[in-house]
Amino acid sequence: MMDTIRAVLVPVNAECREVELPVDENGSCGAALKGIVGERAVNVSQELPDKSLGDAVCVYVNAEGLVACPANRAIWATQEMADEDLQSPFTGKTVVAGDPADVLYGDFVVVGYDPYEGMECSLSDKEVQDVVDLFSGRGGPYSGVSALGYMECMKPDPKLREQDEWNNESSQIDEFICYKKDEAALYNQRLEDEYSNSYDDSWQNSYDNTEW
Repeated sequence: MMDTIRAVLVPVNAECREVELPVDENGSCGAALKGIVGERAVNVSQELPDKSLGDAVCVYVNAEGLVACPANRAIWATQEMADEDLQSPFTGKTVVAGDPADVLYGDFVVVGYDPYEGMECSLSDKEVQDVVDLFSGRGGPYSGVSALGYMECMKPDPKLREQDEWNNESSQIDEFICYKKDEAALYNQRLEDEYSNSYDDSWQNSYDNTEW
């Protein structure tokens, strides 16, 4: 049995780095995980919008998330996510490619998973590189803070929203007035046509009865 498990630590405001997690007599690294992410360590790998890490990894975060931990890494939406109608946790609507799709909070750890044994295992070289690639660059340090700031800036200003609502209501009123004007014009035209026809008939009848 292995004494340690190869994993990747993704700390807040710092680059990813490999770590060795000690395992207990049962082969579990649970105690080591809790020592890093907190007592309420939970695997969220199945909930991540980005599936590039595959099913053979576990992503352990602090279950208290944004309540107790600072923003760490952002996961950015792709066109594939948008095509799959993935819902944004920020807007409740379908994600937009290039916008934040989710944010992970606090230090978290990525370990391998052996489906046959049903327990954690060491990451392979490729899996380590995949984790580093996902949580570096645009998804690297401070990306979580940047994503939250971006989404905050994208929220409509309350005054502008109120003005938009007023403009919308005004537009609806204008449309109603135009509709009523058109309706009145048609009604007046119909009256004129009826009067004209009535006048023509009366004049024709009068002409027919006239003796010269």
